[in-house]
Amino acid sequence: MAKPVSQITLGIDVAKDELVIADWDTGEITTLINQPSEIQAWLGSLHGPVRMALEPTSHYHLALADKAQAGGHQVYLVNPRQLAYYREAVGQRNKSDPQDALLLARYLAHEAPQLRLYEPQSAAGRELWTLLTRRATAVESCKRVRQSFKDSGISVKALASEYRKVLQRIDRRMQALIEESGWRESYQHCLSIPGIGPLNATALVIAFHRGAFSSQDAFIAYLGMDVRIRESGTFRGKRKLSKKGPPELRRLLYCAAVAGRRHEPFAQYRQRQIEKGLPKIAANCILARKIARLAFTIMSRQEDYKMRAAAY
Repeated sequence: MAKPVSQITLGIDVAKDELVIADWDTGEITTLINQPSEIQAWLGSLHGPVRMALEPTSHYHLALADKAQAGGHQVYLVNPRQLAYYREAVGQRNKSDPQDALLLARYLAHEAPQLRLYEPQSAAGRELWTLLTRRATAVESCKRVRQSFKDSGISVKALASEYRKVLQRIDRRMQALIEESGWRESYQHCLSIPGIGPLNATALVIAFHRGAFSSQDAFIAYLGMDVRIRESGTFRGKRKLSKKGPPELRRLLYCAAVAGRRHEPFAQYRQRQIEKGLPKIAANCILARKIARLAFTIMSRQEDYKMRAAAY
C-alpha cells in the first residue's frame, strides 16, 4: 500500500527583492530572489501537495501567488492586520522576516479551514484596481499641495491643472477597461443608485467581480463593512466595522452615502438610525452599507435600482 503524502505547509514573507520561506513541519528557512524565473524554478522543485500563506504586499506578492496557484498549489493571502493580532495572541515578541514567515506557516497550519483560497484577478480587473487606488493618491496629493501653498502668495493653478489632466487620463483608461471586461451593464446598473457616481460605480463593479460571493453578507464582509461584535457576560462593547477590506472601497461608499442622503428613502433610512441614538457618521456608514447591499442585488439580477423594490 502506498504511503500517503503529507501536505507541506509554508509561510512566506514577501519583500520587493526577496522571499523568506518557512516550512512549518521542519522549521527550515529558505531565502529566494523575488524574480519570476527564480520563483518558477523553486516551484518546480516542490514535491507533493503544498499550501502556502503570504501577506499581500503592494504588487510584490503577485508573481509568486499567480504562479503557485497556476501550478496547482493552495495559496492563501493573510490580512496583515489579522496576522498582527495573531502575533500578539501567541505571544511572539520579536519581529523579523524569518519569524514572520514561521508565523504565517503557523497561522495556516491552525486556521486553514477558516481561510479562503486565493483566486487571481483578471488582468483588466487588476489594472482597474491599481488605477483606482492611484487616482485616490493623486487626489490626496493635489489637496496637500493646495493646502501647503495656501496664503503663500504662490499660485499652484498650473500644477492643479496638470493633476486634473492626469485624473482625466486615468478616468478614460478605467472606462476603457470596464468596456473591455464586459462589465458595462453592471457599471450602468450601479449608476442608477442615488449617490453613486462613476468612481463609486467602478469600485463596486471591481469588488463584485473580484470573486464569487455566496450572499450579500459575504460581499459586505469582503468590503470590511460587517459589524464586529464584542460581548461577554453582561458586557456589551461598542459595535464597529471590521474594516478588513480595502479602505478605498469604504471611503467611496461613504461618499456615496453622503451624496445619496438627498434621495428621500435614503434620507428617511438615515434619519431612523439617528433617532436610535447613533451619531451622524455612524448613520452614514449604515447607509453606505445599505447602498453596497443594493449594488450587490442589482448587479446579481442585472437590473437598475427601483425605489419600490428596496426595503427600508
